[in-house]
Amino acid sequence: MQPLASVTSLGLRLGITLAGADAERAAAVLDDASALIRAEAGTDWVDEAEQLSGVPAVVEAIALAVAYRAFRNPDGVSQTSLGDASVAYDRGTGQAAVYLTRDERRAVRRAAGTTAVGAIELASPWSMPASSYPVPVDGGGDPIPIGPFPWESH
Repeated sequence: MQPLASVTSLGLRLGITLAGADAERAAAVLDDASALIRAEAGTDWVDEAEQLSGVPAVVEAIALAVAYRAFRNPDGVSQTSLGDASVAYDRGTGQAAVYLTRDERRAVRRAAGTTAVGAIELASPWSMPASSYPVPVDGGGDPIPIGPFPWESH
């Protein structure tokens, strides 16, 4: 499946011309970033002819940002020091070099038209059926439905 952004666009953001092994590595991180974004979005933005179609600009920008991080920092180093040469890998969170930040996840879901909010329809034995009885309200207003009475229930 095609990546959500091009190697040329990634090269522009990196400030280099990608060729040879660097271009292959860039294509690989773009593939990984695209797969991660598609999984988060629940859509692939591909038409019947297997061509990209309708990819939102924000999704392409996020794919490039994710690929940029992975290309610049393939080992996922979170800290380095020059004096005494220490390096730290932040593997406690389980993040690899290719990851989406919380804000990126939110933006991808919004661009795909999905949210983390859902609805659940609840059924209750005390719900008001169509056969409920309206009772007038003192001072006016909409009547309040009551019933059915317990002896009317099944």
